[in-house]
Amino acid sequence: MRHLFMAGFVMLQILCAYSILAQTPTRGVTEAGQRVLLFSDGTWKPDVSKPPKASPIGKPPSPGRITLLARTKYQDYQKATFSFEHGIRDDPGLKLTMNDWDLQFGNGGDALDVTMVTDDRSRIKDLGAMKWSNVRKVPELPAHPVPTREPGVPAVVGHMYLVHTRDSNSDFYALFRVEELVHGDSCTITWKIVPNP
Repeated sequence: MRHLFMAGFVMLQILCAYSILAQTPTRGVTEAGQRVLLFSDGTWKPDVSKPPKASPIGKPPSPGRITLLARTKYQDYQKATFSFEHGIRDDPGLKLTMNDWDLQFGNGGDALDVTMVTDDRSRIKDLGAMKWSNVRKVPELPAHPVPTREPGVPAVVGHMYLVHTRDSNSDFYALFRVEELVHGDSCTITWKIVPNP
């Protein structure tokens, strides 16, 4: 009987620990600029912690590291897409992103795409093999003058990419670097928003 009680107690501790880990929130920013914590059940509350310090060009990105899962393999749009603007991958209930993502991985091969919404004029450019410490100046990458489907580019480990996100409610630049790639499965990037050139 004592062993049964101990086994039950241990299982209860494991379940409590799992429940706490499952409640770990994702940090995000609303369109109004409010920093929030987004929970897996779709609820959110204001984030009162200190914001991460922005990194200048040429320094390691902060905080930005995310893994995107191939859309065609996992059939999960939110896990294949990322919002540089809000710094999040998953957005249960789409309360922050309003389904307006900036980058998508694996919607056919190992392609990286930036055309996400009907009024999208965004662009992406592969800058080649590069480390964060090698970035000195962000080149200009003009947005399309009218909504246009931008061709995807292949994800290549060690390559840096420039994105100019432009639609009816966004206009900013971001850099990201492919750190890891599992062909047809996942792509891990480091990223940061950079000043417009």
